[in-house]
Amino acid sequence: MADKILFVDDEPSVLDGYRRMLHRDFEVDTATGGEDGLVLVRGTGPYAVVVSDMRMPGMNGAEFLAQVRQLVPETVRILLTGYSDMNAAIDAVNEGNIFRYLTKPCQKEVLVKAINLSLEQYSTVTAEKMLVKKARVFERATSDRDSTEVCLWDNSEGPAGLPGPSQARSFLSPLFGVDIKSYVVLFKITMLQTIEERYGEEAAGDYLNFATQSLMQSLRPNDRLFHWGRDVLMAVVNRLISQGALRLEVDRLTLSSRGYMLDVNGKKIMTACPIAFDLLPVSQFPRLDEMIKAFNVRAAKANSIGMI
Repeated sequence: MADKILFVDDEPSVLDGYRRMLHRDFEVDTATGGEDGLVLVRGTGPYAVVVSDMRMPGMNGAEFLAQVRQLVPETVRILLTGYSDMNAAIDAVNEGNIFRYLTKPCQKEVLVKAINLSLEQYSTVTAEKMLVKKARVFERATSDRDSTEVCLWDNSEGPAGLPGPSQARSFLSPLFGVDIKSYVVLFKITMLQTIEERYGEEAAGDYLNFATQSLMQSLRPNDRLFHWGRDVLMAVVNRLISQGALRLEVDRLTLSSRGYMLDVNGKKIMTACPIAFDLLPVSQFPRLDEMIKAFNVRAAKANSIGMI
């Protein structure tokens, strides 16, 4: 969807002129006066750019754009002003309420250039905001992963319907340093993030479900499978065999899930479903945190499954 531009002026004929002049270049909405403009900002936004005339009855352009700033700080604001309003326009710029001011009458080329610069500014601001949001989500996820007191995938609420990290910890707690037959196997669905970026969250959920079902069908009935992270599953398996022999067994069982038919808007797309894994014996560790550190050290050296 194209970024929307809102023009605000108290003269309908002026607004009609903007629509005729710019409709081929931008998606343009118009409002007659500041109050109507705020209604649109609240109801049909977000607008990438808002362009307002300075001299309007009731609420002037600087006052209107100041309120727009409070409602949607990322929207870029342009003020159109006559020479008699120049000092007020300069004051508005200096106070940080607007991005640009243009003098009237304004040629199309000047206005288009100002709007394009404003769109670039809007893209920069929104991209930075998204990066900050992702960083905060990552920070929270990392904190949750470290403590695993609360997790998105606990209580069988994850996309694959598996119990999460808290249940994994509870299940494993009495086994560490004692059970010589139990192993923890970490499976990473390596293409999950790519599928989500290309085809969306729903397709990624289906993809994860397919990988999960493939593993569940390949594991033994008494093996336990948990959803440890967004693209990481944890299996606790009970085998009285060597670590090398178990690695061969797990390698064979992941072969069955390496091809997947993706359904995107009714179109079938054949894609790979590779699953990387690593495993460690439970008896060698006093608790799960120490085991996860060992997995991460091995991943850093071998780049086998990635940091957990």
